[in-house]
Amino acid sequence: MSIVPARDYQKLFPVPVMLIKVPNAASLNEKLVAEIQQVSMTTPNGKPDSWACDVYTTLTNNNRLHERPGFHDFDLLMRQGFMQFGHAMGYDFTIESLEITQCWVNIYNFGMSQEIHHHPNNIMTGVYYLQAPANCSEILFHSHFADVMIRPAVYEDNALNNPIASLHPKPGDLIFFDSSLRHSVPANDIEGERISLSFNARF
Repeated sequence: MSIVPARDYQKLFPVPVMLIKVPNAASLNEKLVAEIQQVSMTTPNGKPDSWACDVYTTLTNNNRLHERPGFHDFDLLMRQGFMQFGHAMGYDFTIESLEITQCWVNIYNFGMSQEIHHHPNNIMTGVYYLQAPANCSEILFHSHFADVMIRPAVYEDNALNNPIASLHPKPGDLIFFDSSLRHSVPANDIEGERISLSFNARF
């Protein structure tokens, strides 16, 4: 006796990541990079002491960048994205109840990285890429189950068994995901600056 091969696999508890390609991003990015240059000249590295990685960030000392006048267009874009992602998730909230809790810049030069982390005390997280040179580091997403089960030997990695998924960013890419989703950035192995804005929201 033999069983009939399965036609499909039911994927329970999906982990959505929403990617938006911002149209005409070049002009927006030019304005934002100019703003960030001003920020970086006056704001020292706000990297938390607990981070073992090396990256320039304003996470702890200048994390309300969306409130700067030069970020007005980006603030609107960010809120629209949160509304789209939140409604896709079935969350019950309005644009008035949406609270942007943080918005900060991360600048990766050669050899810089970001260790595995998530964003506690938030519901939704986003990342926007202003500069992402060819072959710069990707963003890695790590399965919630990666550290709680033994991973057996596999003969191939596939969508059902791989504990890590990657996204190779391009300028103008805007991504949204649940704040509990762990993610990281491997060491940047090119000379050009990789510049991204990260932001969190709750309601």
